[in-house]
Amino acid sequence: MITRKISFDTILPIWRDKLWPNRESAIEPMSAMTWPFEGSPDPIDMRIFDYKPVFWGVYIDDKLVGVNSGHRTDHTQYRSRGIWVDPDYRGRGIAQQLFTLTEHQALVEGSLLLWSIPRKTALSSYTKFGFETVGGYIETETADANIYVKKFLPF
Repeated sequence: MITRKISFDTILPIWRDKLWPNRESAIEPMSAMTWPFEGSPDPIDMRIFDYKPVFWGVYIDDKLVGVNSGHRTDHTQYRSRGIWVDPDYRGRGIAQQLFTLTEHQALVEGSLLLWSIPRKTALSSYTKFGFETVGGYIETETADANIYVKKFLPF
């Protein structure tokens, strides 16, 4: 298993064709969504685009089998976004490796909170890594319900 930073151009076909195949809105390198809990921020903050996203890939035998990205959403919060693992390679710790890389990047950037909005079907991978759910399930444009999760980071 080889992990490395990848480009948006590398992750985009995976996101478009495998993670969000029926998505109607444009797939961008990052999202302007904010963490909607502590502090009651606006749900969208365009200043997020001042931060730089990081994209990760996991390769086995030169095949891209897992991806994730992350980006800051304010000066202390970091979002994990777009995790996907090839169904033929699930159960091998790939999601956990991607979360580890994302968490490390969040720490490097000085974040105190790592958050995401996983699908209900992916939630167990998040809770296994130490994320806690916040609030109830929400409906999105994907076929599955989503829920907010958070993980406080050591500082």
